[in-house]
Amino acid sequence: MAIPKLQARPSWSVQSVVDLAYAKLGSSLTPPEELKPGGFAFFGVPFEGLLINEIGGRGGPDGLRNALSRLRPYSVDLDVNFVETNGVSDFGDVEVDSMSYDISLANTESVMRAVLERGLTPVVAGGSHTISEATIRAFSEHHGKNIGVVWFDGHPDLMDNYKGDRHYCGCPMRRLIESGHIDPKKVAFLGLRGFANAAGEINYGRELGVRFYTMEEFYERGWKAVMAEAIERVTNGTNSVYCTFDTDALDHASAPATQYPGPGGFTSYDAMRLVRGFAKAGVGAFDITEYAPLIDTNRSTGSLLATLMCEFMAGRVAYEKSKK
Repeated sequence: MAIPKLQARPSWSVQSVVDLAYAKLGSSLTPPEELKPGGFAFFGVPFEGLLINEIGGRGGPDGLRNALSRLRPYSVDLDVNFVETNGVSDFGDVEVDSMSYDISLANTESVMRAVLERGLTPVVAGGSHTISEATIRAFSEHHGKNIGVVWFDGHPDLMDNYKGDRHYCGCPMRRLIESGHIDPKKVAFLGLRGFANAAGEINYGRELGVRFYTMEEFYERGWKAVMAEAIERVTNGTNSVYCTFDTDALDHASAPATQYPGPGGFTSYDAMRLVRGFAKAGVGAFDITEYAPLIDTNRSTGSLLATLMCEFMAGRVAYEKSKK
């Protein structure tokens, strides 16, 4: 079951368990070699690339491990336990070179491809949003370059380059569209708001067919209407769906520990029910990027992001049950 280009990480925090019904995730992991097809394969990509601010996301994978270890795998909303049904394993971190996009992205793509070939469901912890360029590329090729994409972000990630850097964290969607791994007409983008974006990127995306759901539209129309329309867009005629979640899609009051926090983003509960809803509609892989645990002083950001990972896994189980 060994996958090249992965490094094992220290064990998760565990509890002294008397009654397994109360076990938390740190006490509930399946060894990677025992995880069966359909199981959830967690792995990290501790790569941050070029930074625009003073703190990046390379500590995100271990930060999310720490936050996940404090949660339980049972969803009270869906009445499922994703450990009992599918199992979760920590495969470790991709071997990255902090000074090389080529090495880091190639290794990430290789690991993602190997996870998918084993029939596992990827749950990925970044790292900067740059890492999604590699994970989505592998996911798209695995599904015949016919996927839908749900993209949560406060920024469109359609920059051509930043100071000559074409793999900067603001560029991954553009690279994926240019390479043919994403059909812009199969992208549902949620989270734009405020004064942190350039008109050129937004207009470029709209011309290509990307559907941007601004926060204003989200609140005016309501989450159910927006989610239903987005699900139709990403699932209609596609082979699978990938969901990527940049931490700065969240309101900075809920999740300040990220490179580029901003006001007006999703509240904790809005994000929880959206991720759960998309997973129930069949999302086949999920990543979280741009988490900076070094500045997560009260652990609120990590707690919310770990909850979103659990919402994805529980929602995916609900989807699989609905197909039986």
